[in-house]
Amino acid sequence: STDVSLCPGQVQETTEGTIAGLPLRLPSIDIHTVGAGGGSIARRDAGGALRVGPESAGSDPGPLCYGWDNARAITVTDANLLLGRLDAEHFLGGQMVLDLERPRAQMQRLARQLSLPLEAAAWGVIRVANSNMERAIRTISVERGYDPRRFTLVAFGGAGPLHACELAAALRIPRVLIPPHPGVLSALGMVLADVVKDYSRTVMLPATEIDARTLEHLFAPLYERGRAELQAEGLDESEIGLQPALDVRYVGQSYELTIPLTDFGMGFLDHFHEAHRRRFSYASEGEPVEVVNLRLKAVGRTAKPQFGQTPLGDIDSRAAHIGYKRVHFADASSARAARPVPAALYDRERLKPGNIVVGPAVVFQLDATTVIPPDWAASVDGWGNLLIKGGGA
Repeated sequence: STDVSLCPGQVQETTEGTIAGLPLRLPSIDIHTVGAGGGSIARRDAGGALRVGPESAGSDPGPLCYGWDNARAITVTDANLLLGRLDAEHFLGGQMVLDLERPRAQMQRLARQLSLPLEAAAWGVIRVANSNMERAIRTISVERGYDPRRFTLVAFGGAGPLHACELAAALRIPRVLIPPHPGVLSALGMVLADVVKDYSRTVMLPATEIDARTLEHLFAPLYERGRAELQAEGLDESEIGLQPALDVRYVGQSYELTIPLTDFGMGFLDHFHEAHRRRFSYASEGEPVEVVNLRLKAVGRTAKPQFGQTPLGDIDSRAAHIGYKRVHFADASSARAARPVPAALYDRERLKPGNIVVGPAVVFQLDATTVIPPDWAASVDGWGNLLIKGGGA
């Protein structure tokens, strides 16, 4: 899958998610997920069009190139391998050698069905997968009133850095950031996450009947419960933070917006109108407003490790250079075609802060592979991140 979330200064949350098409009315991080990942299966549909996902080969049986006997379907990972974007000898830090022949034979069959050369069919798989991921990013940005050009695309997961620069180019996102260990970023987040408990109470009150004293009285039981339950988990009072919010809507609407409360004053009304205008492109400030739910997020702050920053050094990255190979990238004269060009290969473990890698290049590491197209360049910052910018950025 591809999981995307927009962070305009803070992590966005929602109370209206879905799982397998079923509504989920519980607080959660606002993540939009589509069936486009390294294991997504490519096929020709009944109408003769190329489809990629949402069906996935998963890890078992996995992509054909993994060499498992029960693997039968061609996947996005196989297409990346055939186009040189993955390398058979540098997968999992060289601990696993990928099989080239099985995906080549299966891709040849798919290419014949599509009446295309093998490389064109493999590039088609990448383009369709990228298109699916691009729509997911548009859903959580453009369709919600945010301009992607003002953001940085943070790519994580084992396959995210393979596609990040092309997605950024399509959406005109000026920067791509690849963390030091993108393949285990989600696991790291789980380890470092605070203890969080969410509480809600339905009140259905007109905004005209609410004042600071009323809000303080209504929130008191939630505050007491949040503190008590976090303290029962061993957290000290000094480690507990309480974040109140209101679900607000115009009278007659069937949906609400969650508005954080910075205090118990009436400033939430201005914040609601502003949020409504940003989300739906209009605000009706003269219309009556009602508060549907009270919400409280009780956060128990856990101890965090200290990550050190290293001073920037020489821009010369030759110490990390391990060779060259031909890699397919989009043809500048036709977005539908790809052409092989010599690309430099780098070992990320040897890259140092301050080093610059100019595309076309492929950067290998144990948990991910990063593809840097022509006219893009990456620099290593003091935290070990790869910051990649395009020619126009």
